[in-house]
Order: sequence, then C-alpha cells, then structure tokens
Amino acid sequence: MFKQASQLKLRFQTPVGIVSVEQLWDLSFTQLSNTIKAVKKVLKKTDDDELSFLEDSKTVDVENQLRFDILKEVYITKKKTVEEARTAAENKAYNQKILALISEKQEEGLKGKSIEELEALLR
Repeated sequence: MFKQASQLKLRFQTPVGIVSVEQLWDLSFTQLSNTIKAVKKVLKKTDDDELSFLEDSKTVDVENQLRFDILKEVYITKKKTVEEARTAAENKAYNQKILALISEKQEEGLKGKSIEELEALLR
C-alpha cells in the first residue's frame, strides 16, 4: 500500500496543507481524524449513485481508497504506539513503587536487629 502510494506520488489534503505519506506521521490525532473524515466523505460521494447496486463491477475511486487505507493505518499505528508507551510508563511507575516498598521493608528489618547483628552484616 505504501509502495503504491510512493509510486503515485500520493499527496493528502490536511488541515495543515498538502502533505506526503511520510509527513502523515507528524500530524496530530485530531488532524489525522479530520483528514480521514474528509477522504471518507469523498468516497461516500462516489458511492451515491442510486442504481450502483445493480452493477456487477462497482467503480471505486482507487486513489482516494488508497488515501483512506493509508490514513487509517497511520492513525491505528500511532494510537497503538501511544497506548504501548502509556502502558510502559504505568508499569515503570508501578515497579518503582514496589522497589520503594521493598527498600522500606529491608530498612525496617535492619532497624529491628541488634548492634551485634548489624556489625556482623558490615562488609
């Protein structure tokens, strides 16, 4: 799909202007979703022929369908990346909490030992 887009030198009309496929990755989620909605509207307009369901071979706007598919893939990939980063940050924070509790417990254990026991632990 991306190979075909590069061969066609496919461009996308976005809220920030006309961009190439690789520049889509720099758009915000709002800009991407607005662009996806605009392309979807164009695709719907090509489907509005009232008797199109009677035809065996439905003509599809290939370039706009490709635009839609690429935009959808970029949006889903970016969203997945953000969710993975958020999950990793949550896991890291959780692990830090656990490590802090372990450290506290170890310190409490040391506080309960006698001077002789503590001296024996010195390295």
